[in-house]
Amino acid sequence: MMKGYLPIRFLNIFGVPVWIHWWALVVMGLLFVISLREPLLGIITICSYFGLILLHEAGHAYVARRLGYHPREIYLGLFHGYCVIDAPDNLRDECIIAWGGVLAQLVVAIPLIVLNQATPLAQLSFTGPIVVFLGFISLIVALFNLMPIRNLDGNKAWQLISIEINHFRNKAKAKRLTQDIVRRLKKRS
Repeated sequence: MMKGYLPIRFLNIFGVPVWIHWWALVVMGLLFVISLREPLLGIITICSYFGLILLHEAGHAYVARRLGYHPREIYLGLFHGYCVIDAPDNLRDECIIAWGGVLAQLVVAIPLIVLNQATPLAQLSFTGPIVVFLGFISLIVALFNLMPIRNLDGNKAWQLISIEINHFRNKAKAKRLTQDIVRRLKKRS
C-alpha cells in the first residue's frame, strides 16, 4: 500500500483492489460542490475523469494477467494512476504490458469519437462529459503517454518494435541455417 491512498472497497478490476489518493477525493468533493445545480452531470463528469485513469490502469492489469503475471493493486491519483504488477520475466512482456493501458484507452476513445461525429452524442447534457473525457481527452492522454519519456509508457512500449525486429531477424537466420544444413545433408546422401 502506498502512502496517502485509501481503498475503494466496492471496486475490484480483474480481482485487483483499487486505491485512490485522498487528494483525488478532495478534488472530487470540490467538483461535486461546484456542480450542485446539476448534481447528476457533476457525478458523470467526475466518474468520466477518473474512469479515464482507471481504464488505462485496467488495461495494464488485463494485459499482465493475459501474459500470466499477477496484477496486485491499482492506484488512482489526481492526474495519473499506477498498476502494481509482478515483475515481468523479460523485456518483451514488460513492453507489451506498457501498451496495455494505451490500447485500452484507444479501444474506448476511438469508437466514442466516431460515434460523436456520426451522432449528436456530445451535445446531450449527460453524455457530453463521457465523450469529452473518455473520447477526446483520453485520445490525447494516450498519445501523450506514448512519448518515449521516462515515467511514461512510451519509454517501454516503443522498445517492442526493436525486440520484434530482432526476433524476426533471428527467426529468419535460424530458418536459413536449417535450410543450409538440410541442403548439405541431401548432398551427402
